[in-house]
Amino acid sequence: MLYFGTGYIRTGGVTIAEAFRRAWGRLIRKQWLIFYPFALAIMNIVAFLAVYAGAGGRLRWSDFLSAAYNRGQFVEDHFLTGLSLTPALGLTIFAGLAVCLLAAMIRAPYFRAIAGPGYPLAPRAWNEIGRLSLFYLFSNLVLWILPVAGPSGGALGGIILFFALIVAILVAFADYAIVFEQLGFGPALRRSFQLVRRQWIPVLLVVVVFQLLALGLHALYGLYYGGTNQVFLLLPLSQLLIESLIVLFADLMLIALYERARLTMQP
Repeated sequence: MLYFGTGYIRTGGVTIAEAFRRAWGRLIRKQWLIFYPFALAIMNIVAFLAVYAGAGGRLRWSDFLSAAYNRGQFVEDHFLTGLSLTPALGLTIFAGLAVCLLAAMIRAPYFRAIAGPGYPLAPRAWNEIGRLSLFYLFSNLVLWILPVAGPSGGALGGIILFFALIVAILVAFADYAIVFEQLGFGPALRRSFQLVRRQWIPVLLVVVVFQLLALGLHALYGLYYGGTNQVFLLLPLSQLLIESLIVLFADLMLIALYERARLTMQP
């Protein structure tokens, strides 16, 4: 059933308003959730610093932060255009794998902190880290590397971006299924497809809205990074904090929808 009412959309018994209220309730009760995505953001910056230095970037604060702001373009220019096997490329691949591993180690307890009463500091088992790392490797290749490596404009570029968006929607619940249902990589993808299919409109809205927020924030900060001014330290810190808030609330909304979808799958 699809119902357009005042302030919410209902499909398959799930309302955006209900998911929003649950997400907001968890946010105000657990004020320290922001530290998980913020730690992940700092980790990504440190990993990019290694890549930047390995590629011969100028080790000046403003130069590095400007490159980090548009790291996709940096990776394309230095590693994907005229691809060749170099030590710098090897370092980049190692940094990417390390990011996937550390993301799994941070996000698994982060998901449990959202769903449960405490603040876990570590995943429950190494096999969980392995499954989650494999999923993040897959998602980074499809949702980040593929659009960066593809053409930046034209029909083909638009098709690649549309494909990445569809994949992002279909796998929106996969990492939650790995953590909460202890599924492997393939079964978690199938589980995500099943759950998203039952409530694709709310998931579509959440993914698109938060993606637009992230793009708008990126464009807003680009007004400063694109100039000739020296980059003040508080600028990237404020950007990381706001991006972490966007990630946090997106996960709060999606986990609420995931839980409701699981309820609709039960007999």
